[in-house]
Amino acid sequence: MLSDRFGNALHAGFRRHSRWFSMLILFFMFAAGLAIRLYDLTDPPLDFHPTRQLHSAIIARGFYYRFLPSAPEWQRQKAMEQLASHRWIEPPIFEGLVALTYRLIGSEQLWVARLYAILFWLVGGVALYRLAGEMTSRKGAVIALAYYLFLPFGIIGSRSFQPDPLMVMFLVWSLWLLYRWYRNPTWRSALSAGFSMGMTLLVKAVGLFPLLVVVGFLSLVGKGLRNALRDAQVWTILGLGLTPMVIYHIYGVYISGALASQFEGRFFPQMWLEPAFYVRWVDSATHVAGFGAILAGLLGVWLYAQREQRALVAGLWVGYLLYGLAFPYHITTHSYYHLWLIPLVALSSASLADLAMARLFSVYPRNISRLLLLGLLSFGILVEVRGVRVDLARQDYRQEPTYWQEVASQMGREASVIALTHDYGDRLAYYGWITPQVWLPTGHLEGYRELRGGAPINVRELFAEMTQGKDFFLITLLNQFDAQPELKRLLYENYAIYAEGDGYIIFDLHKPLK
Repeated sequence: MLSDRFGNALHAGFRRHSRWFSMLILFFMFAAGLAIRLYDLTDPPLDFHPTRQLHSAIIARGFYYRFLPSAPEWQRQKAMEQLASHRWIEPPIFEGLVALTYRLIGSEQLWVARLYAILFWLVGGVALYRLAGEMTSRKGAVIALAYYLFLPFGIIGSRSFQPDPLMVMFLVWSLWLLYRWYRNPTWRSALSAGFSMGMTLLVKAVGLFPLLVVVGFLSLVGKGLRNALRDAQVWTILGLGLTPMVIYHIYGVYISGALASQFEGRFFPQMWLEPAFYVRWVDSATHVAGFGAILAGLLGVWLYAQREQRALVAGLWVGYLLYGLAFPYHITTHSYYHLWLIPLVALSSASLADLAMARLFSVYPRNISRLLLLGLLSFGILVEVRGVRVDLARQDYRQEPTYWQEVASQMGREASVIALTHDYGDRLAYYGWITPQVWLPTGHLEGYRELRGGAPINVRELFAEMTQGKDFFLITLLNQFDAQPELKRLLYENYAIYAEGDGYIIFDLHKPLK
């Protein structure tokens, strides 16, 4: 009896120490994940897909100035004009939240958006840890979370002002809630999973690909096709998940018309027949997630012990495959389209990590194994964090607002401008308050134009059409200007230079040389 009590007490002590050890590691990981993301917080959001981030920044500013009667009238007018010119596909939930925060703090501060994006990613990490822990163990979950929090692309991407960090957060929570619903199919768990799925798809509809496949796979594994089709909870989850997205898109396409043109030029099935497409896809995915990690994730699918676990992670991979086939152009040109690949790889490779940790703890004593785990995690995290910090420190964009304000001041905020410029004119629009008509960089969208069946460009005709009624032609992409000799000749041979400075040339379209 005494020996049994002693054994139980010893076992309870080990469990208590193990729990505290896990809590210590988690605290360290979340603190380090937050710290590296807060570094260089106030630097302008030009380090990661600046066009996409400035798009959201312009929308948020428009919302903010709409209800800011104290602002100068010209600013309110410009902000509203720019808001109207920047149409969106997804509902501007993130942008609206940022605009509301601007109101609360009394000024427009772009770092607010970065702070929210960081928070979304970390909250998603909580769900990932819980899901991976329930599917494997705390050790496997820790490794999965480390990958999710400290992958360099994920660190930078999770600071970006765009819907994707918020979508990833809801996506991971939806997966965890769907798994819990499978394990305990109550109405409460079904409603929670359906609501979370609905929020994911409302934030960004592309979440449909992984979530719909996962729901289907889990239902087939747990109930079979016939019973799944008769199950009210399955239909409730699908109804709650799909209804907000469907209502929003019906309104946007058929009522307001705002989304009618936004779906053009996104689906190019002819690319499926090109071997180069798949090579570019793999290259892009590897750039984001790492080739070794992707292979570990694919292997990890088959190492899960239970059918529902394999169904969930396999459903994610099938969803990712369908997603890439649905957006073949964007999956190879827009790296942030792969952002949700990070939690996918983290979760699917958790089984492999769990096996490795089990082997480690079986070979060495518990305390030595813990020290080895903590040491390896700390070393890996510090290496990745240092690399990202160096990159963030090297890229300083704090002079950009002043530069674009100077360029804009040369022309005046009421000027009508055509521009071969950065980020399709969004830097000039956001920092200089001038919304230019954009002259596209050569080669930048030629492949895109060909995919859409566009005719070859006649530069002289296009120039005459686009410069009609314009005051200035602004050039800030000087390399692109050199790459377009016909445009260069048209401007230099026919128009006077109005102003010229560091990195920009302004041609006066009202002063022809002939």
